Amino acid sequence: MARRSPDLSGERAGEHELDTGVSATVTDSARSSEPRHPIGVVSARTGITQDVLRAWERRYRTVVPHRTETGRRLYSDQDLERFRLLKRLVDSGRRISDVAHLSREELIALAREDRAGSPGGGLEKIAPRGGESVADLFEEALAAIRDMDGDRLRRVLRAASLVLTPVAMRRELLGPLLVRTGEDWRSGSCRIANEHLASSVIRSFLGEIHGGEDLPPSAPSVVISTPVGQLHEIGALMSAAAAAEVGWRAVYLGPNLPAEEIAAAVRQRGARAAALSVVFPGSDPRVVEELTRLRRLLGDDVPILVGGSASPTYETELQKIGATRVEDCGDFQSALAALTS
Repeated sequence: MARRSPDLSGERAGEHELDTGVSATVTDSARSSEPRHPIGVVSARTGITQDVLRAWERRYRTVVPHRTETGRRLYSDQDLERFRLLKRLVDSGRRISDVAHLSREELIALAREDRAGSPGGGLEKIAPRGGESVADLFEEALAAIRDMDGDRLRRVLRAASLVLTPVAMRRELLGPLLVRTGEDWRSGSCRIANEHLASSVIRSFLGEIHGGEDLPPSAPSVVISTPVGQLHEIGALMSAAAAAEVGWRAVYLGPNLPAEEIAAAVRQRGARAAALSVVFPGSDPRVVEELTRLRRLLGDDVPILVGGSASPTYETELQKIGATRVEDCGDFQSALAALTS
């Protein structure tokens, strides 16, 4: 049975209705205070060993984690961001004892200062000192894409990573950026080469921020791609990042793959699911054929999750093959969680 109207492009609004607070200033509301990350996840995402994390808490009270009834540590997005900032400062040569007591704003200011003073720095040229605005970062990144300046785009994304958690990066910057670039291509205001450059840089960046995930061998895998004729990576890239955030190993194959290749990857990796994004065009007979062929190749035991702004045009076919439609990346994460419950 198909689910709600989907969008694996990263946001509920879809490709033409995006409103994710791009013009808002980054505040604590963008960083959840809910304790939900175990220490192993924090260690993997920050590059700080668990022993060091405990030592920093014990000696300097860098953060005060939530404790479950069994004494297990749980950290929030805000804690995760604080650890990242502290590590940046320590890596630049500062002592943890000198910075552990600083506020978030003070840590950001120091990190900006250190980056600006290092070779290849100049962070202040990207992020204004008056406050980190997602709108400023978005416009700077969009300008870099339009100018075909990959190095400049990478600098903007690194600047954004100082003030945004990986989840906020995906929801508030990367997703909207890819959507806007796709819209610009369809309107003729940029070339397909601009979109390809953006996808390439963002794919690499997502690998950097999620590549350090120390997933256990038992972590489930999901194969992610787009069917033949679907050239846009918007949804696939965002869903790969979303999967990594909830402990799934995302086997990202890129766009425009035939069903035989997707099925082969599922079998070789022993993946628990296949996820496909269909963004543009809609109602493509090739996509219908590929989805039907994929179900036949995988059998009925492997779930197929489908999203993207064009997927409502395939609703009848999705119901016929028993595929699950997902509304957005949050819904996608919920669907993955249901497969392991």
